[in-house]
Amino acid sequence: MTMPRSLLTLLFLFVLTPLQADTTPSANELEKWFMSDELTPPTKSSDSHLTFIPAPTDKPALHSINEITITPQSIKTGWVDLMQCYQHLDPVPEMEVVYNYKTMRKLTIVNSRNIEKAFLKGQSVQLENVQKNAQLCISTEIRIFYKNKDGSLNLMNGPFHRQFLDSFFPFHLTLKITYPSAKLKFISSKPKTQFGFVIKQSANTLLIDSYFTGKLYTEITFKPNQY
Repeated sequence: MTMPRSLLTLLFLFVLTPLQADTTPSANELEKWFMSDELTPPTKSSDSHLTFIPAPTDKPALHSINEITITPQSIKTGWVDLMQCYQHLDPVPEMEVVYNYKTMRKLTIVNSRNIEKAFLKGQSVQLENVQKNAQLCISTEIRIFYKNKDGSLNLMNGPFHRQFLDSFFPFHLTLKITYPSAKLKFISSKPKTQFGFVIKQSANTLLIDSYFTGKLYTEITFKPNQY
């Protein structure tokens, strides 16, 4: 019997294997199985709603650390720079990290740790023999900065989620956005800052830290500075 293959799509984590029972376990039971060496999964639970949660204390959640750089040229073109690192990847024989951005270029593996083999295949990163405490870092350019009719601009990202079939598990997102404060002013965010979704602002940087289950979309709105 072979171990299931893991698929991480954009910022999504899927483990592909069939369910084989008739009762519905709790999310804790699924999480316990997901992190164990058992090959036969329990039955599914379903919870697709976004819920902000406290930081897990029993074990670290999958952590996606994203650094997005908006340049003056980004205002004209919509292209931004992305540096992304995944920490606390699940140990599996094979994993595929697939990026589903419609417009993406210059995908590069920056480094990997506790992963026997990592290589690019189209718009994806193929991983083999992922061990405990594995880390993967990539860099790329993506077009996710959109200009609105009123002159404001939206940075759109997501959905971020960690999913096994119909169940969602704790996800830790860190999102650092650097922008030219001489040209742009931060206006608002969706979601707004709240428990489980904290935004810290400095002169030219937004730092978002969030723990959640379900699917998270982010929308950061800026407007051009007036002279």
